[in-house]
Amino acid sequence: MAISKSRRNPGCPGSLARRVMAGVAIGCLCTFGPADVSAAKGDPAPGTSLDLTEMSLESLMNVSVISASKYEQKATEAPSSVSVVTAEEIRKYGYRTLADILSSLRSFYITYDRNYNFIGVRGFAPPGDFNTRLLLLVDGHRINDGIFDTATIGTEFILDVDLIDRVEVIRGPSSSLYGSNAFFGVINVITRRGKDLKGIEVSGEAASFGTFKGRATYGNRFGNGLEVLLSGTAFRSEGQNLFFPEFNDPATNNGIAEKRDGDKFRSFFSTLAYRDFTFQAAYISREKTIPTGSYGTVFNDPGNRTVDDRYYVDLKYDGSIDEKTSIAARVFYDWYGYRGDYVFSDNAVNPVPPFRFVNKDDTRNAWWGAEGKLTRRMLETHRLTVGAEYRDYFRQDQKNFNETPFESRLDDRRSTRVWAIYLQDEFEIAKGLILNAGVRHDRYSTFGGTTNPRVALIYNPRPKTTLKLLYGKAFRAPDVFEMFYTDGGITQKANPALRPEKIETVEGVVEQSIGDHLRLLAAAYSNKITDLITQETDPVDTLLVYRNVGPVRARGVETGLNGRWGNGLEGRASYTYQETTDGLGQRLVNSPRHLAKLNLIAPLFAEKVFAGGETQYVGKRTSLQGDIARAYYVVNLTLYGRNLVAGLDASASVYNLFDDRYGDPTGNKNPEDILSQDGRSFRAKLTYRF
Repeated sequence: MAISKSRRNPGCPGSLARRVMAGVAIGCLCTFGPADVSAAKGDPAPGTSLDLTEMSLESLMNVSVISASKYEQKATEAPSSVSVVTAEEIRKYGYRTLADILSSLRSFYITYDRNYNFIGVRGFAPPGDFNTRLLLLVDGHRINDGIFDTATIGTEFILDVDLIDRVEVIRGPSSSLYGSNAFFGVINVITRRGKDLKGIEVSGEAASFGTFKGRATYGNRFGNGLEVLLSGTAFRSEGQNLFFPEFNDPATNNGIAEKRDGDKFRSFFSTLAYRDFTFQAAYISREKTIPTGSYGTVFNDPGNRTVDDRYYVDLKYDGSIDEKTSIAARVFYDWYGYRGDYVFSDNAVNPVPPFRFVNKDDTRNAWWGAEGKLTRRMLETHRLTVGAEYRDYFRQDQKNFNETPFESRLDDRRSTRVWAIYLQDEFEIAKGLILNAGVRHDRYSTFGGTTNPRVALIYNPRPKTTLKLLYGKAFRAPDVFEMFYTDGGITQKANPALRPEKIETVEGVVEQSIGDHLRLLAAAYSNKITDLITQETDPVDTLLVYRNVGPVRARGVETGLNGRWGNGLEGRASYTYQETTDGLGQRLVNSPRHLAKLNLIAPLFAEKVFAGGETQYVGKRTSLQGDIARAYYVVNLTLYGRNLVAGLDASASVYNLFDDRYGDPTGNKNPEDILSQDGRSFRAKLTYRF
């Protein structure tokens, strides 16, 4: 059922235009604050990282990133289109999750099914995909698991956002360095350092829907060079009562799911660094109740839930042999566990009234691996990188069974090994002209090998102008869930014949500074995807199955404008037009043509109080059943006070300020074709540093 047809705020064009303008106006009111406020100077305060948002525009042109080439380089010299979100922006905009951060960026949009958040990028967010086409890293450590290949971005993400120093988003195929999953790009989350805290930091927050969160962090750097960061977080949300018109019947509680949207997690993160060595360990356990009646489960039953457990340990060395040669190596061990409890009613399975039985998914995944990389300056004009990587997924277990009475429906145990070698050369052809070319070969024990190149020509004809011409190929290997999962004919069946999907991209980027305060970006891209892996319903038996389907073409234009002013004002705006179609020329499901973002921050009082406002617009999208999820926009506002009294920060946020009611297209597993999203909500947060 299309929410756009049944919920209030139908969104006529005139009303939408007026309310978008209202949101922009509020953002502008926040932005154009006292004109005599000066930009921040000097070292950052204890507990904060270097504030990139308060640097001059010229300095921002030279901000370094490490994810585009696996070594530090200027963003203007990176072989891709890059976005960076800093810790200060996270605080001033009131971002709660990695999903919030990504939704603010050009060409990105987020879909939520009341269990997990899913990434849309450049018009591509097919229902049934588990964020498999973006590689997610934490300090270079791969987060995508070895069963579902998921990039987790919601409350199940392994890192508290308060521990983020910055997020680097690298757009475009990156398999030439990273292998599978780096299909549309790479997201690398860089964590804070112990030296940034210099003591204890605690935070607590309360939000709508009975939501509470607490964190305690200790960080320091000692005289002997040892650097420590230890942090723990606990989160709990009761959730809200939700109405689902698909279940509007007295037999199903008149469509009301009462307190069935609960969410809770506990997490731990630590980093120990000494000289060139860094040891990192991270853990999260997250439980989410499912209110939607997915997969035909009993609606409004408290037993419908998922539990995700994830941890890793990582030991890394990053040092130099001489002034021209650096070497890096890491070894790691990872674990991922998933449990899904789904409550059904069927007297053929359980003849005891009320004929209730629980079907369980039980997934266990463990792997270890190692990577080595050497980078050397050669002949003054070349920077050569060579590397190798190995991952051994020695446990890829999937089980499905009915609990009472017990009946096993799946007991699949597998293992996969992957090794890869890669080579990249950054060649300075002439002053201001760089050729960056790389290639990587991956070999899987399951389907064999694949080779993927990337080439970038980067030209700076003038100091404030950058031109990039980019070409690349990437792949994504089918994961074991897509190939081998079946629940015995209840909802899904296996397809072991799946092949890797591939993408070929051509992109042009222009970056131009305008005066002393503005920088403009424009990009145009063309993607061609073949052997796309997508979830379909087999008309013969109505079971879900993953299949390789025909080609997909995507073309789009992205524009962005960043601004920095001497009085501390700063902001960014973007507009994206994207056309993503299948082999028949039909626009893909959940693919908006238009995206627009406006983000504005202003200091309001004595460099201590800031206002952060953002407006996000997402164009209309089609659903699996052919309904229309109408275009929507949301306005979020945050007031943030930094060091209000010694060591105390405070913020207050309102999300979806105008209470706009909209819905996201969902996958085949849900009875709701378009799923209603949250209205207006609030959050208050305090952070104190000892």
